[in-house]
Amino acid sequence: MVPGSEGPARAGGLVADVVFVIEGTANLGPYFEGLRKHYLLPAIEYFNGGPPAETDFGGDYGGTQYSLVVFNTVDCAPESYVQCHAPTSSAYEFVTWLDGIKFMGGGGESCSLIAEGLSTALQLFDDFKKMREQIGQTHRVCLLICNSPPYLLPAVESTTYSGCTTENLVQQIGERGIHFSIVSPRKLPALRLLAAAASDRCEPGPKAHGAGSGARAAW
Repeated sequence: MVPGSEGPARAGGLVADVVFVIEGTANLGPYFEGLRKHYLLPAIEYFNGGPPAETDFGGDYGGTQYSLVVFNTVDCAPESYVQCHAPTSSAYEFVTWLDGIKFMGGGGESCSLIAEGLSTALQLFDDFKKMREQIGQTHRVCLLICNSPPYLLPAVESTTYSGCTTENLVQQIGERGIHFSIVSPRKLPALRLLAAAASDRCEPGPKAHGAGSGARAAW
C-alpha cells in the first residue's frame, strides 16, 4: 500500500529507484486527480523527504531516481504502445511529468497493455542496477496505476522481455525483491491476481512507510 492520508514520514537517508507505470487512457482519466492527491503525491513526498520543490535534485547517481512509464491500449496504433521518461532525481520534475499525461483513447477497449508497461519498467530497473553499481543496493519500487485489466497478449515492444505475459512480468518483479503496488479506482479481479502473483514470488526486503516487502494493492 502506498502512503495514505496520514501524511508522509521523512525518508531520511533512503535511496530508492521509483518507477510509476500508468495507464494513459480515458478509462483512468476521470479518476486520476483523486489518485494523484491521495496516493501518488504522498508516495513522492515520502521518497523525497518532503514536498517537491524546484530546487530538489539528488545528484545523477547518489539520490532517489524517478521514472515514468505510460502505457495505452491496442487502439493507439500506429503510435508506440508505451511512452517512457528517462530517470530524474528531481521530484518536482517528476510531478510535472504526471501532470502532463494526456489520458486519451481506450474508450472502446475493456483491457490495457499492462504487459508493455511492466516490461518497460523492468528494463528501467536493469538500467538502474548498472547505474547504481558504485552505491550498492537501493530500495526499488514499482507502482502500477490503472483502471483496466491486462490483455492476455504478451509484451512485444521490449527487446529483453518480449514474449512475457503480464503474470510472468509481475513474478519477475517479485523475484527481484522489487516492491510492487497497484493503485486502481476499481477492485478488478485480474489486478488482485497480479498482486498475488508478485507477492508469492517476492523476496524479503526493507520496509518503507508501511509499504513492506511484497505486493500491495490500494483500491
